[in-house]
Amino acid sequence: MLDPGADGAGGKVVVRSRVGLVVYLSLRDLLHEKRLTICSIAALAAVLAPLILLFGLKNGLIEGLRADLVENPRTRTIVNSANRAFDDAFFERLTARPDVVFVAPRLRTLNSEARFDRPDRPGQARRGELLASGSGDPLLGPLPPPNGLEVVLSEPLAARLGVSAGMNLVMRVARARDTEVIALRLAVGGVVPRASFARDAAFVALPLMLLVDDFVDGKIPPDTKISDVAVRGRTYAGFRAHARRLEDVPVLDSALRQQDVDVETHAAEVLGLLGLERSLNLLFVLLATLGAAGFLVSLGVGLYANVERKQRELSLLRLIGLVKRNVMLLPILQAAAVGLIGAAVAAVTAIFGSSVLNRLPLVDQTQNARPICLVEPWHLAAAAAISIAGAVLAAAFAGRRAAAIMPAEGLANA
Repeated sequence: MLDPGADGAGGKVVVRSRVGLVVYLSLRDLLHEKRLTICSIAALAAVLAPLILLFGLKNGLIEGLRADLVENPRTRTIVNSANRAFDDAFFERLTARPDVVFVAPRLRTLNSEARFDRPDRPGQARRGELLASGSGDPLLGPLPPPNGLEVVLSEPLAARLGVSAGMNLVMRVARARDTEVIALRLAVGGVVPRASFARDAAFVALPLMLLVDDFVDGKIPPDTKISDVAVRGRTYAGFRAHARRLEDVPVLDSALRQQDVDVETHAAEVLGLLGLERSLNLLFVLLATLGAAGFLVSLGVGLYANVERKQRELSLLRLIGLVKRNVMLLPILQAAAVGLIGAAVAAVTAIFGSSVLNRLPLVDQTQNARPICLVEPWHLAAAAAISIAGAVLAAAFAGRRAAAIMPAEGLANA
């Protein structure tokens, strides 16, 4: 073996050879102690695989519940439960909030209904609720907002009328005190899925809804145009707002109630989900900490005992030219190998276990075909990285003990 301090290309080759020798010796020692190695790998896999499955279950359950709430825009809907006067200033303040993504006014129930029928099927009218809509309305999803004499129907109302996007409808509204009727020909701009809105409803532009409101109240004649309707300077009986994020629903619920505005929200369901998520996170951290600590202590103690048992062999390695840092690497490399192989075994076990869980018939019934155990590649990569880092940390004490062995001990025990 060449002098490690030699200059030129020869010195570099020797350094590489020493590193390769250390790697070779550490792996050969693992193979020589194959029973102990298998036990260490099995112990790591036994601790890590259930943790991966638990993390997958947490993600599958929480993400499934969160997706059900997030994908349903009604979950983020906030409406007032009692009619009162809401002016422009109230809507401006609500719209300016960063946790609100959309706001629309609502009318009194008697002024927010109309009858719809197809021009080719007169006399088969269906009653529907009028809802103001606009750009960014979460209930519309990707559909363009209605404008002018356009209407977007809910799926139940569209099915009752037998219409689809691109067809025409006639909307009729009658005054309660006389026989005057306003009839408007509307173009169907789209159909909102039942999951977004399950009642018979028609989404219209705000001026059109205000036209109906003023006509029912007797403020305007039947031939009034939409462009003649005043939008500003009004008071509304209610509002429909949508939170930007799921976590914003409880915040908005509390903020509006502090303003003495009674609202109907899904804050209880959202808080329950967030509480469940926090509880599962705490449970996972607790179990992971206890399991990892127990394994790392046992691995570190085992490696330290192995160094004590092989003092003579390690001192002889010092005699043939290995320096302290080379000998220190022996138990550290062994621990890294155990961590890598154990993580691979745990990953295979966890993938198999998650596939079994996701095939259970109960899962398809309760989770809408979503996986109850969601194990993703980055979960496995993170588990492997943490396992290797933990194993190396546990082996550091054994490495320090190995580096402290003097070459003379090999001569004394020869």
